[in-house]
Amino acid sequence: MYRSAFLCFAILLALGAGAQAQGQDRRWEFGVNFPVAHMKDFRVTEPGVGLQAGYHLRDWAGTKFSLDAQADYFPGVHSYNSEQKRFGYWKAAEEVSKSQAMLGLRASRQWHAVEFFGRVRPGFFRFSDFTQYNEERGCLADWPTREGCYDNRPKLRPSVDLGGGVSFGVRGPWFVRMDLGSTLVHYDLDLLWVPYIGPPVEPLWGVNVRPGDYLTSGDPTWRSQLQMGVGVGYRF
Repeated sequence: MYRSAFLCFAILLALGAGAQAQGQDRRWEFGVNFPVAHMKDFRVTEPGVGLQAGYHLRDWAGTKFSLDAQADYFPGVHSYNSEQKRFGYWKAAEEVSKSQAMLGLRASRQWHAVEFFGRVRPGFFRFSDFTQYNEERGCLADWPTREGCYDNRPKLRPSVDLGGGVSFGVRGPWFVRMDLGSTLVHYDLDLLWVPYIGPPVEPLWGVNVRPGDYLTSGDPTWRSQLQMGVGVGYRF
């Protein structure tokens, strides 16, 4: 296994030897990305697809500084059966599609055809329509809570991506990029205390996961999502 990994690294290094000199004056880069996000609070792992873009700002002390942007879409690959739900049209946060967009600063250093980088990128993370409490309908005294006390709506939250990775020049202006990092998403009370989707009888009452169940405080908080990805891009 180690021999194969070393051989792949050597091939990428050889292919990129010529690309390094050619890419010195190329400031823009654009590519496609295939991320995977692990949302531990909802116990789901979501594959996605997205776009990446960058612009080289300047070099300082051997370090290259660039703007780094990314936008991804996660279609949602998890679902509960209708008989597991109190109302068939309800949607848990684990089930719905998600998207994110980020823009920030990337710092990188070059070693032959290999570029190692770290980055900080603020942005947002969006859940599409999922079932949430409607607190304006005076339902706090109802038990079990009646159907009219809920509605499906999207949720947009701020995020900060902290991570890094490596990119390999492979041929001319083309490169392969691998990323790993933690995306911090600010969970408000709608995300921490989402409604239980199941009927109000055991064992289905707790069919969906609630991040607030694992917290000692019910206050809004930042929650970490591990993300990794691989992509291919073009510099010009």
